Amino acid sequence: MSSSHGSFSPLNIVAVSGGLNTPSKTEALVQEILNELGEATPINVHFIKFSEIGHLLGGAIYRNQLPQRVQDDLAKVEAADALIVGTPVYRASFTGLFKHFFDFVEQTALVDVPVLLAASGGSDRHALVLEHQLRPLFSFFQAQTLPIGVYATDRDFTPEYTIKSELLRERITLAVARALPILEWAPAKGQRAEVIKAKTEQANQNLGINKQIEQDEVLPSAAVPSLDAAESRLHHKTSKTLKSNVA
Repeated sequence: MSSSHGSFSPLNIVAVSGGLNTPSKTEALVQEILNELGEATPINVHFIKFSEIGHLLGGAIYRNQLPQRVQDDLAKVEAADALIVGTPVYRASFTGLFKHFFDFVEQTALVDVPVLLAASGGSDRHALVLEHQLRPLFSFFQAQTLPIGVYATDRDFTPEYTIKSELLRERITLAVARALPILEWAPAKGQRAEVIKAKTEQANQNLGINKQIEQDEVLPSAAVPSLDAAESRLHHKTSKTLKSNVA
């Protein structure tokens, strides 16, 4: 099979920028990652910009209280083949609105979904926000956070908020290069939307940020051909071990 672009079905990429301003350094950073990824493999992109939807999040505590546009964006996140997520750094973390948005994502929808992390801050002192804030958030969802994230500082941008740093461009290229084998392997490309549809509909009806939720330690994955293949092997192994210990 040829390795040209034509041999791959497009990846459904959902990008999220937590930047609240226009123009936005975070939006510029996420767009540059999208550009680099699009050069390497075919992608369909849905770009969620908090500069456009931030004011719509309001004080909702149930997902069905959100405007339809935000509910549609959440559904896109849940059905994505992969996410590219960027945030500005406020008080050493992501913004409250950024967290509020992801509080409404159905908590089992992102299992095994690759997530490329990005952030922009005033100085290098906030670079570990990728590891200390973003990675734990997506680990809760049991998503697959990609090994290399991208952090940018104010000095990496022009006054017009375009990227001027060659070192940052090299970091973006490296992050995408390391991501590609994982992204292009994903066997459920284009099929997650159908698998996740019921979860999204259920979340639209009754998901609230203050609702007690119980979930299994190992969640079923929608990113492998058989949704319970790996888990059933693990559970079988566990049961065999228990039986031998009892004997």
